Amino acid sequence: MTTNLTTLPIKEDMELAVIEYDGKTKCYPLDYLIHHHILNDSFNTKLVSLTYCAMCRSIIPFDVTETGPLFVGSFKGGNMIVADVKTKTFFQQSTFQSIRGKLHPSELQMIPFQILTWKEVKTALQNPEVAIVTSDDLKKFELPVPGIWDKLINSEKTPGVSNKDKSFPSRTRVIGVRSTPPGEEVVYLKSEVLAQKTVRNEQHNFILIRVENTVVGFTTNLSLVYERQRLIDNSSKTEWTINGTHIKGPVNENLSLLSMSDEYWFSWKKFHPKSILIRLGGK
Repeated sequence: MTTNLTTLPIKEDMELAVIEYDGKTKCYPLDYLIHHHILNDSFNTKLVSLTYCAMCRSIIPFDVTETGPLFVGSFKGGNMIVADVKTKTFFQQSTFQSIRGKLHPSELQMIPFQILTWKEVKTALQNPEVAIVTSDDLKKFELPVPGIWDKLINSEKTPGVSNKDKSFPSRTRVIGVRSTPPGEEVVYLKSEVLAQKTVRNEQHNFILIRVENTVVGFTTNLSLVYERQRLIDNSSKTEWTINGTHIKGPVNENLSLLSMSDEYWFSWKKFHPKSILIRLGGK
């Protein structure tokens, strides 16, 4: 990792997974992560596994301090299966739940995180550490047969998934919210959130905010806007960094990140079939 951001060959619009945990803020380019599928990294006293299922675009970091590092175990239902090195317990990445192994039944613990562009990472975060990458690390993702990956993700094919929901094209991007009571998960079409810019959910007490072409979320009843690389409460004029760290103002506390996922419709609907789709803009 490095804090010298001027040396990295990352383009302004490239997206990075940003994890702030146990006193550390670390960032990982998605174009780098997709080649590895899982990155295990330490955050002071904690161990984190950042997982990326390329097929369904499900990007989830887990606290694996107790279980140990994860590795790619298999593939089921269009989604990656992960396993821990110590006990070889297998978990469905999208649901966090174990399938078999010494720790079954159990589930992994997701860490709330953000996806931000390189432009926002450089201008809006305070002293982040970024994975050291080269241009070759950020090359386009391919399967062993050149061109097959592009054909696959530009089609309706979803290996391992049958009887999928056809309400939208399979790879429609959605924002799935996990920070809700069991059985009350909600999901939004990402395009509608971007068009709306700010989305308040009074029932579940959270807010979604557009930041360029990404979406960030917080558990709060405040009316926040994003201006000048800062989050600002309209009422109190309190200001926070994009990852919720208090800067100044009368609301003297940090914001809590929302557990959410920016992934494909087919995957979200398969593994969260009872989630409620909320349409925006009168649709």
